Amino acid sequence: MKIEATFRVLLFALILAGCTKTDKLPILGEVSIDPLTGKNRYYQAPEFLLKNQFNHEVSHHDFENKIQVVDFFFTSCPTICPKMTKHLKLVEKAFEKIDEVAIVSYSIDYKNDSPERLKEYSGNYKINNNKWTFLTGESDAVFELSKDYKVRAFDDGNVNQRNIIHDGTFVLVDGKRRIRGYYDGLSVKDTKRMILDINKLIKEVE
Repeated sequence: MKIEATFRVLLFALILAGCTKTDKLPILGEVSIDPLTGKNRYYQAPEFLLKNQFNHEVSHHDFENKIQVVDFFFTSCPTICPKMTKHLKLVEKAFEKIDEVAIVSYSIDYKNDSPERLKEYSGNYKINNNKWTFLTGESDAVFELSKDYKVRAFDDGNVNQRNIIHDGTFVLVDGKRRIRGYYDGLSVKDTKRMILDINKLIKEVE
């Protein structure tokens, strides 16, 4: 009986430990070996230089040491973009007082999405411009960036008619520009899962 009781206590402790354990998020993408140090060199999100909603040049250096939630969109998108923006508002609210978390939205429609148009879009959604950056540049350059983030964004049209296509993915990037997760931006449930994962990254930094 005593042995059985001891076993039950140990089993309960193991179950409790499993429930309270906070696993680190995986680091996604290709891994290479640094020839100088012999350590793992992880895939990084791309470098860029684009204009934001205030017509200021912004680069990847402006997000150094920041956790980023990245998506691709365009302001005149009538289908998935409004829903994605609404879900990103949940992220904005969850981390409104945490400077280390930023939202970065790349427009894939530079012909229409001027900095002025992005600023108007930001105002329509009452977005905190200190937390959320909208970026625009030539579509070909942004399409290349989407490939580097490993999400889909492209023009499936022809010279006479454009047909801009993108998926609804949110990409989670840590402060070292490493990709840590992909999420369905059309799902409230998956957006909330991402919020939990962002909190894991914040603790990881601490």
